[in-house]
Amino acid sequence: MRAILIDDEKHALLQLKWMLEEATDIEVTGAYQTAAEGLSHLAEQRTEIVFLDMEMPGMSGLEAAEAIHSLDRAIQIVFVTAYSSYAVEAFEVNALDYVLKPIDPARFAKTLVRLRESIGKSASVRQEEQERPEMEMLGQLSIVEPGGRRIVKWRTLKVKELFAYLLQHRGLRLSRDVLMEEIWPSFDLDKALVHLHTAVYQIRRMLRETGINAALEFSLESYRLHGDGLVTDADRFQQAADAAAEGRLSDSEAATAWELYCGHYLDKEDYPWAKARKEKLLQGYMSLTLQLTASERASGAVKSALRRIRRACELYPYSERLAKELLIGLFENGETEELRRSYDSYCELFEEEWGIRTTAPFRAYGQRLLDRSVGEGDVSGND
Repeated sequence: MRAILIDDEKHALLQLKWMLEEATDIEVTGAYQTAAEGLSHLAEQRTEIVFLDMEMPGMSGLEAAEAIHSLDRAIQIVFVTAYSSYAVEAFEVNALDYVLKPIDPARFAKTLVRLRESIGKSASVRQEEQERPEMEMLGQLSIVEPGGRRIVKWRTLKVKELFAYLLQHRGLRLSRDVLMEEIWPSFDLDKALVHLHTAVYQIRRMLRETGINAALEFSLESYRLHGDGLVTDADRFQQAADAAAEGRLSDSEAATAWELYCGHYLDKEDYPWAKARKEKLLQGYMSLTLQLTASERASGAVKSALRRIRRACELYPYSERLAKELLIGLFENGETEELRRSYDSYCELFEEEWGIRTTAPFRAYGQRLLDRSVGEGDVSGND
């Protein structure tokens, strides 16, 4: 188990580090005198435990605990402080324990026992989660084993669509009338009801046979799909995109989340009711792409930024903003011929698809890059 220590008093850090040396299963990977330093460590390195002082200049222990859990809810926090008056607040932020200074060795030993038990349980839960089937909705709806094999063959396309609709609205009660109207809009009421009952039976059977931790219940003339086995790749991506937009994600975490987006939401199914969610996820992908590309370019990783923007343009070739990012990336990497081909291809795409020209600002921007690529000056990527 890896732990870091955060306390503004240097002697307190030394004492705590010395006490933890007796625990051979705990490795102290960092000791910091400010919460900001500790949070920087946590953003870069996986850590299971944080021993945290309550009273510190700048960011308090309570504020630091909330920031820590925004990075990783699984991190166990133990407050080590001279003040007993904060105990209630400590547990409100889901701290595992609250130890008073000066630390009593016998009391501290109990804390370590609690840590081992809690982290052991968390590891068991993670292992169980890893063995469960996963829900994929980016690209197409699939239920896959941890090894990647698809394990569900849908009896009919409408059974698949009903499950996708319930999955998108999981946890909500959806009336029978709404489901019939969305999934079987052209059927008369009696026939639609028969199809609904058959599809519900097939979905419940699929949940049992695959071991997905979920249930489809019926009450008050409504259906509700719920359970903790229903988190999808789209959900994980959206959470990461939202966190990145709020500045709560490191570049490495953002890059990991970016890899989740392997296709547009339910793109191969093309359900009309999924379009709003599809657009929201696409906007999140665009924002994350631009954020990561800007960071990579700023750090001098031009080739990495260029690879990223190329893939994004393959997924969404109609975006003028992405097309401009591709052009500036090619310009900065000195790929003059590819720059010209990419500019021409984007213009041709609009003419072939819709019979219109690209916008005048895009054409002017691309032409300036082409001109300057043969030595007429520099260009800013902010046009």
